[in-house]
Formats: sequence, structure tokens, C-alpha cells
Amino acid sequence: MAKIVRMSKEQRENLVAYLDGELEDPAAREIEQVLASSPVARHDVDMLSRTWDLVGELPHISVTREFTSKTLDSIAASRTGPRVDPDAISRNSRRILGFALAGMILGAAGTIGFLATNRWIPNEAEEILNDYEILMDLDKYREVGDLGNLRKLQEFREFNEADDDSP
Repeated sequence: MAKIVRMSKEQRENLVAYLDGELEDPAAREIEQVLASSPVARHDVDMLSRTWDLVGELPHISVTREFTSKTLDSIAASRTGPRVDPDAISRNSRRILGFALAGMILGAAGTIGFLATNRWIPNEAEEILNDYEILMDLDKYREVGDLGNLRKLQEFREFNEADDDSP
């Protein structure tokens, strides 16, 4: 089975010049070789040729000089582009710079606020964790009653610990 040869992008771009006879010899020979070996390329050229023939059959409409000059003026104006106001650019730049500065100040204030509250405002969860040992025996401390009973209990424990240490 023969391999189908396809036209390159550059060759496709040169097809109109080839059909008009405006293509130079090396490029024209290259397209002719592809046309000789590829039915797909021949079909593409045939369709393009038919399209140009149909365009040629369209009625020719003549336009006034005023239309031509207006069209050329609008093309020239579009090539130069719209006029840019340097003052508008300066105002917009200052506005963007102001928003960026305000955002940075707001971000810095938020960061400082977070760090300050995280460091200096007490955290209830940390306080509970620090007092964990006391909280574990809280029910026992409530049963003791007043502070005097607690001191007597402590003396009693010290006495018992002293007995445990002696041989």
C-alpha cells in the first residue's frame, strides 16, 4: 500500500501563489511533486481552484473614492492604535500602588495581631493541661472540705512516708 504524501504547512500557504503562477521555480516544483504523488493534495488544489473560479464569477461592484479613503483612513488609524493618556496610566499606577500598600499594611497588622494574641493572651486549654494533675484528684479535694483538714492529711502522709523510708 502506497504511503499518502501530505503537503506541509508552508506548501499549503503557497498554493494560491502556485495557482496564480507567482511562485518561484524551486517551490513550484516541490508542490508539483507533491501533487503528482498525493490524491489528497490534488483534491485540495482542485477545491481551491474551484473556489477562485466561483469568486471570479461574482459581480464586480465599484465603490466611490470616498468609501475607499474612509476605509484606508480607518485601517491606518487601527494600525497606530488608540491614543494612550499618560496621566491615566499614572493615576491607575498610583491607585494600584495604594491598594497594594494598603494590602501589605493590613497583612502586617493581621500577622502582628495573631502573634500577639497567640503569645500574650492566655489559652484556657493550656491552663487546663498545666493543672491536669490537680484536676485528676479534684473530687478527692472537694471531699476534704476546708484547708485545715487538707493540712492534717498532708502531715499524716508525711508521717506514713517517713515510715516507708525507715528499714
